[in-house]
Amino acid sequence: MAAVRLRGSRVAPETLQAHDRHRPWVILPVFAVLLLYCWCYTHLAAWLGVPTPSAVFQTLGVAGTDILDRDGNIDAKLYVSNTAIFGNDDERLLVFAGLFACFVCVYFAPLRHKQWAIVGWFVPLFAVLYGVQATGMLLAAHLAIWLAFHPTARRSAWVAGGWKALVAALATADSGPWVTTFAAITGAAGGGWGYRALIPTIARGGAVVAFVRTCLIQACMLIVVVAAVREGLTGQTWALPVGLVFFCFQWARLMVYHADYKDGEVPRDLALGDYLAVFLTPVAIPNMAYAPYLGQGYTYLQERRLAVDKSALVLSGVGLWCLALVYMVFAEHVTARFIAFMREACGIEVYAFTSQMVRAHLRGTELSTPTVLLSTLVDQARIFLIYGGVTHFRVGAWRVLGYRMETQYDRPWLATNLAALWSRFAFHFREFLVRVFYYPVFFAWFKRRPMLRIFVATMVATVIGNLIWGHVPPRAITDLRWSALTTILSTWPYFVLLGLGISLTQVWLLRRPRTRRPWTRDRRIVLDVVCAYLTIQFFALIHVFIRPQDGGSLWAYTRLFLRGFGIHLEQ
Repeated sequence: MAAVRLRGSRVAPETLQAHDRHRPWVILPVFAVLLLYCWCYTHLAAWLGVPTPSAVFQTLGVAGTDILDRDGNIDAKLYVSNTAIFGNDDERLLVFAGLFACFVCVYFAPLRHKQWAIVGWFVPLFAVLYGVQATGMLLAAHLAIWLAFHPTARRSAWVAGGWKALVAALATADSGPWVTTFAAITGAAGGGWGYRALIPTIARGGAVVAFVRTCLIQACMLIVVVAAVREGLTGQTWALPVGLVFFCFQWARLMVYHADYKDGEVPRDLALGDYLAVFLTPVAIPNMAYAPYLGQGYTYLQERRLAVDKSALVLSGVGLWCLALVYMVFAEHVTARFIAFMREACGIEVYAFTSQMVRAHLRGTELSTPTVLLSTLVDQARIFLIYGGVTHFRVGAWRVLGYRMETQYDRPWLATNLAALWSRFAFHFREFLVRVFYYPVFFAWFKRRPMLRIFVATMVATVIGNLIWGHVPPRAITDLRWSALTTILSTWPYFVLLGLGISLTQVWLLRRPRTRRPWTRDRRIVLDVVCAYLTIQFFALIHVFIRPQDGGSLWAYTRLFLRGFGIHLEQ
């Protein structure tokens, strides 16, 4: 099938040059905001002898366990996972310092060197936080992808030799320095020569080459399935090295990259630095499991690289960082105060987490309809504030590094139907599902039946793609057990209900086009308010199916779901 281009155009070279004008003063707001983050989330205040977050919040009268952690800093929503080389506060300090250094280098570097500046700061920062061996594994995994997809790129044979040397060194790391050195040297020589002989075959493609490329892209899913089945049969659990864990958390972006490549939007001779800059950026280090699909693929980033003046991008990123800090600092405090108000003033029991409410339901606690509705809403509000804060920080970092990237959340409370909510609540995740699952089905099936075409493509993306490729990897990568895999798959009712809601909404809007824009200030704005509430409430309520607990069953979750509609069924 011919490539179908539904996105924007890439920025012209002369436009890139025009947008790359230096304004050195923009360094100051970046430094100031990152310094504020250091004050909130590290021990910098104690080291400098200035008032700590604990002292300031106690003076303001808002100190509490829902804002401050045990060491007197802000309860951290930003963290570096899967490493214990440093303490949490020191890890965050390293990330903030590395991000600032990367920003300065990228901002002032010539256009042709900006990509390497991003990679050049990621590699040492990742090595300090995770170790040299983990960094080597991550690089080896991405070099394998680049060599499989871009054999005609410059110096690919030399890179293949380096890749083979790296793999040989990692494999013999415990055998002593002489053995490791010998293995690396022989691997470099053999790898470069062997790859050079394979370049024509790889460049021609074919079924075998396509199969190998697909296996590399789907390495995360293959590892999850094989490891889970093995654990189910033998009881032996795999624990992935942290370098591969980080690589696997990029599964969604690799799939989008693959889709871009198949559509002819990725140059076959793409330079190594341009490839690595897509995936190896300091932005990806904090909260690697939070929205790992941010940034999508090669085409998306190329369309947004210096799409406007870089100083304006930097300032917009700084603004997002400020908003993110407000979200992350006060998220727990706001939700805790709302829960206390509902309990004390209204006499309604509200749970902070949907999972807590599900456990209470399974224990036989009688839950009222207001409790179910408000608890699910509070949980979604908490998720939005925390998850939105973290993703705003990461999107802000992308902007600071020169990419005009959309936020993950775009005022979801304004959505008056599920289709609109899906685009406002999880923009980058939706784009991943649309790019990889919706488009292939939409352009291949039911071409003469538009309603069925939209319905089926949406269901494939929101149910199959969302469940299998959207939620299995992030939950199973660090828990490679059969029970973990089956628990995730047991949440299928959530995805079916979500898919049906979005699909039927799209079909309805296609049959009954809107004649009025939502939130127009007229007498029907009250209907917008009602529709917005019903939309977010339904979305929150179906989450009872995606929070499975021990001893739960489909019938138990269904009874809890129906209780939100005021339907109380006996056990």
